[in-house]
Amino acid sequence: MSIGQIIQDLISRSKIKREILKIFPNKRRQWDIYYEKKKLQYLPLEDIKKYQLKKFKKLLQVATKASYYKEIIDSFGKSIDEFTLEDLKKFPILTKDIIRKEKMRLLTKSIKELFPNSSGGSTGEPINFYQDQNYRDHVWATMMIIMETCGWYYGARVARLWGAPQDRPSLKGKIAYFLQNTRFYDSFNMSEENMLKYHYDMERFRPDIIISYASSIYLLARFLERKGIKPNYPKISISTSAETLYPHMRETIERVFGVKVFDKYGSREVSAIAYECEKHSGLHIIMDNVIVECIDPITQKEVFDQPGELLITDLNNYGMPFIRYKIGDMGILSKEKCKCGRNTILLKKVIGRTTDNFILKNGRIIHGEYFTHLFYGIDGIKEFQFVQETIDKFNLYIVRDDNFDEETLIKIQKNIKEVIGNDSELNIHFLDSIPKTPTGKYRFTISKINLEEIL
Repeated sequence: MSIGQIIQDLISRSKIKREILKIFPNKRRQWDIYYEKKKLQYLPLEDIKKYQLKKFKKLLQVATKASYYKEIIDSFGKSIDEFTLEDLKKFPILTKDIIRKEKMRLLTKSIKELFPNSSGGSTGEPINFYQDQNYRDHVWATMMIIMETCGWYYGARVARLWGAPQDRPSLKGKIAYFLQNTRFYDSFNMSEENMLKYHYDMERFRPDIIISYASSIYLLARFLERKGIKPNYPKISISTSAETLYPHMRETIERVFGVKVFDKYGSREVSAIAYECEKHSGLHIIMDNVIVECIDPITQKEVFDQPGELLITDLNNYGMPFIRYKIGDMGILSKEKCKCGRNTILLKKVIGRTTDNFILKNGRIIHGEYFTHLFYGIDGIKEFQFVQETIDKFNLYIVRDDNFDEETLIKIQKNIKEVIGNDSELNIHFLDSIPKTPTGKYRFTISKINLEEIL
């Protein structure tokens, strides 16, 4: 271990530093929120829902300052004190198009008092929005709890394999990362040369925890396994987010790195929504942050234990409220209680983007995960992306390795044609790398068909 790393460990783990930070009012408030959140998740579910209702009413009080929401709230014809959580279901769904069109009418404060942000636009439709300090304080406290669930402790070494441009550290950010014992690795360029550099650096740094896009740590795991490299890091766990973590990805990552993966789900618009605990039986919804609804895309009724579209109400952003926001993801909610002792509702599974559903000529609707399964156990492929261009035209993009041969290509074509039909067009393209989204995310499957227009 280098002298520099010893010094960094001492500074980042200093209890004195932590206590000094608490002197500042804003930081003290964040710690107060953190302690409250820690207790809330273990309360009886009915008490958590009462807390949700209290925050929902407070959100509505603030939302009346936004002309868009004032019209909606006034239409109920009753005081906010009379609102229930059932009334939430009567609010119109907030879409990305509405946010673009009504952006200024969604604001409750002057822009000067708010922080601008933007979504990654993994569907090709980024949006710009604003958040306030209250939102940020809750994000900080929430991330502390999520990281502790992964085994993090104050001053632990963290490797961050990330790609969003707004998250790349500036000079100020680099200083903050030093004090937090964190190193940043750019997931935008996951070339073999870069992955080898990342490996050697992490081998020296020996992070306790790796925070990564799901696909980025999966690609690194596959690369190391192909090279016959057994990493000596991380010491504790891996935290994945930003993309769907498929079962085969989890299995590969855990096998290669020898630690458990803790998945979490969220977005830039509403931050953390749910996270995985030590029982790994689903993701606990952070009910004091958000209200999550799962809606059948056809009947528009709320469903449990079956796939539906997720609607998110953010209870913390008072600057630009997001009420019943159609986030663009599919998932499965469950009333099952986790054995860990937390009483929050479980998000059993995040299926992925609504644009990852494929509708075929015969009328069948298949989720993109079905196609990722077709590539299990196939040698010779480093990366792939399957894209539906039209109802009967598909493009498959492949990055080959040395084991790729003609038999591999025949097997792939046969497997896909059995699903999409022999009369559908399948074009295969060989690339040096698969293009990522503007935020560095990697999408295995994409459908350019608008299901709502067809159904």
